[in-house]
Amino acid sequence: MLRFAKGAAPKVLTGWQATPGADWESLSATHKDDVRDALLRDQGELCAYCQRRIPTKDGYVKVEHWHAQSAEEEAKGTLRWLDMLGVCLGDEAQETGAKEGERHCDTARGNKKLFLHPVAGRGPDPREHLRYTSEGEVLPSTGTSSARVQSDIDALNLNATRLKRARREIFDALRERLDKRKFTTAALNAEYKAAGIQPGVQSPTQCEVVRYHLRRWARQKNVELGG
Repeated sequence: MLRFAKGAAPKVLTGWQATPGADWESLSATHKDDVRDALLRDQGELCAYCQRRIPTKDGYVKVEHWHAQSAEEEAKGTLRWLDMLGVCLGDEAQETGAKEGERHCDTARGNKKLFLHPVAGRGPDPREHLRYTSEGEVLPSTGTSSARVQSDIDALNLNATRLKRARREIFDALRERLDKRKFTTAALNAEYKAAGIQPGVQSPTQCEVVRYHLRRWARQKNVELGG
């Protein structure tokens, strides 16, 4: 799961959110595209939940609301920019054309409530509650909230086979690059900086997975990371 800072909301949302009874469907196609573009800008073009690259072409960006949205909640105007996220389709069959496939992220979640929040300042930080194995599995960090964190992992199906495979491949490639550079302080810091999320810049896929393992290796070598 990502953790990123929200930029300014698209201007179109200001009037829309102040309109009684307004919902997502009341926005024009052009204005919806403005919202999607702003979400991708802030998230480095990555899914807020699984950290995969979201293709920018039409139909591949879903707008998700962190608060589970029942019809009653929508009627009260509870959609907020700070809780709006860009997520992937989360449907392997739909994305690949296969007859069957796993579902994850918002598609698997439905209306289940979440504990961790991808947006800085909006709730528990995923970086403090998630750990990633060398085999690509995501697990709760040791702590009193582990049951709630596991509930999020299960709700979003973040250990779907293709997600674990992607994280394992990212880990293997990272370790190979660092092996070639002898895990030097400069190499660790360069990788850490490159994996950060910068508004408007395409971020590396699985960036928080990369940063998690870099922090782990840096602690082992008593190296301080910056950026």
